[in-house]
Amino acid sequence: MQYKNKKNLYKILFITILLGFTILLAGCDWLSLGLLNVFDPQAQIRVNYTQVDLEDGSISLEIYSLNEVEFIGTGFEYDYYNGTTKISSLSRIVGATFYVAPSTSPGTPGPITNISNLPLYFQEVLDYITLNPMITELTCTVSMVGVDGAGHNISKSVTVDLPAIQPGIDFEPPIAVINVTPGTSGTEPFTVIFDAYGSTDNRGIASYAWDFGDVTTANGVIPNPHTYTESGSYIVKLTVTDYFGNEGIAYITITVGEAGAPTAVIDVQPSTTGTAPFTVYFNASGSSVADGGEGCGSCSIVSYSWNFGDGETAIGLTTFTTDHEYDIAGTYIVVLTVTDSNGNTGYDSVTITVYASGEPAEITLQASPLTITTIGGTSLITATVKDAVGDPVDSTDVTFHASTGDIDLSDLVVTPSNGIATTIFTPSSEGIATISAQCGPLFTTINVNYSPPE
Repeated sequence: MQYKNKKNLYKILFITILLGFTILLAGCDWLSLGLLNVFDPQAQIRVNYTQVDLEDGSISLEIYSLNEVEFIGTGFEYDYYNGTTKISSLSRIVGATFYVAPSTSPGTPGPITNISNLPLYFQEVLDYITLNPMITELTCTVSMVGVDGAGHNISKSVTVDLPAIQPGIDFEPPIAVINVTPGTSGTEPFTVIFDAYGSTDNRGIASYAWDFGDVTTANGVIPNPHTYTESGSYIVKLTVTDYFGNEGIAYITITVGEAGAPTAVIDVQPSTTGTAPFTVYFNASGSSVADGGEGCGSCSIVSYSWNFGDGETAIGLTTFTTDHEYDIAGTYIVVLTVTDSNGNTGYDSVTITVYASGEPAEITLQASPLTITTIGGTSLITATVKDAVGDPVDSTDVTFHASTGDIDLSDLVVTPSNGIATTIFTPSSEGIATISAQCGPLFTTINVNYSPPE
């Protein structure tokens, strides 16, 4: 009898070991959340997507329990990846308390808890994209964290490598800006320090290329000081290129006079900006001979020569006034050369900008309010578009964009009425959003802060 009992015990032990071995081979968590869960119950939580909006950058979830243990969510943990490389600086845990009720019986879904519009990215992620313009996609892994009714800390994956933000290809050109020190005019040899620090781009500038107008070139945001050894008028060109091949171009004219040369001065009426056909009146009466120049004690200016920048010139005029009509829209650099009775020459230049009739020449952007302090609050974004003479422009649409996602704007493309186009900004996340408006070649931005009460 004792032998039979021992034999039965061996059978039971063998079956138990075999069952445990089978469970391990199957990779099943039934042992930990099944048999052992009877003695130390742990919430078995399930998460389903109800909506994934990559354009808005948000997801919506339904969460429920499959056993009789409640769950108290305390937040969501975010990790971001560029390909397979984790960007540790962007990792964060966002507090969001929610409750998942227990099921009434094991294996039966309990009451559903809905999480709506859970963001996939934040302002820091947008800033990272701006600083790293070659990234065309960031993926996001989100985990739900919390504590169940039995005191267990639980982390449950919500998303794995879900595309969070896809900035894609950039079509917005950079804005090139030239700064000069000590100025744009001087006497030979004249040394000028150029810099392009004022240039901007929404995704970053990849290169700066300079043409100094005297058959010499350079690269970089601040090239070596450049010296003009001969008198003359030099058109300097700066080309800035972003990481996607878009170019922005700026021009400036450097005028270099001879030692003892007269000083050339251009006065323009009615202005340097107008609408075609645009008549400009040039006056060089402010020009003067050098004081104490070489052999110029009693010399005088004998000629005023004009180059109007459109292929037309007026050479050898003995008068200091002239006018010129620009029939085609464009940017024209006008150069005045004055010569004194001893053959010395001096130079001055001015840029004339001519717009087509009804073409946008100025755009301004306003936000009311600039800071949103109420939950669910909005800001009215107003773009005002004018032509070169200050009249409202209605013929060109205004395109709005929000750095937090265009879904935050009520309208993206608006036709101005009496030169005014509006959209409503409703923020989906805290922080500063950059709102931009583009009308034809014109582009401007404004920052709106969303700071709701704690």
